[in-house]
Amino acid sequence: MAREEPAREANLAWSEEGVPFAPDYDDVYYSRSGLEQGDLVFVQGSDLPARLGRGEAVTILETGLGLGVNLLAAVRALAEVGAGTLSHASIELHPLPPATMREVHRRLGRGDEATDAFLLAYPELLEEGEASLRLGGHVVPMRLVIGDGAAALRQLDLRADAVFLDGFAPARNPDLWSPEVYAELARLARPGATLATYTAAGAVRAGLDQAGFAVERREGFGLKRHRLAGWRRADG
Repeated sequence: MAREEPAREANLAWSEEGVPFAPDYDDVYYSRSGLEQGDLVFVQGSDLPARLGRGEAVTILETGLGLGVNLLAAVRALAEVGAGTLSHASIELHPLPPATMREVHRRLGRGDEATDAFLLAYPELLEEGEASLRLGGHVVPMRLVIGDGAAALRQLDLRADAVFLDGFAPARNPDLWSPEVYAELARLARPGATLATYTAAGAVRAGLDQAGFAVERREGFGLKRHRLAGWRRADG
């Protein structure tokens, strides 16, 4: 799909259904089936509650911070379980300004302590590239690289325990679903790290497999019939 390259700042609109929408990519920020996508597809799809319950330290790597929906779903799981630790690193080509981020969450009506903590830390994350989300006794270090695809991922040096692939749809944002991106994800993910994404596109599955991820198709969410989940192979 041909489009002019938008400005760095996100261009956000609202669909007729009241879902945040990106006109430059002709796609929504999350499933029209609801915000629960962040929990079912990414948190449950990565088995995070059980892993946190065992006291694990989980580093999440996410392609596309967006509205912070998946991060917040993970933070809520941490608060509910009350064990383990989380850290989060993401890339984002078009971040929302703080005022827009606050307005989006106000309109979504999802205000809670986790959302408040995220909105408090978000301006520093945007300005400095690093910040900490503090919720109760939990501290979640966050890192954000503003940039596109593989070039942004190359700026990171970490060992991810869970990978969230949540860019706009592959057909609308191919730069975030490329062999170069998959190779960088494989570099940053430790062997055994989980991987979760809402898409079930065959090209994505094949690309991830070639990069070193074992991927399987699972039951989808809402209107989507299938999604992908998997893990980083030790021999990849």
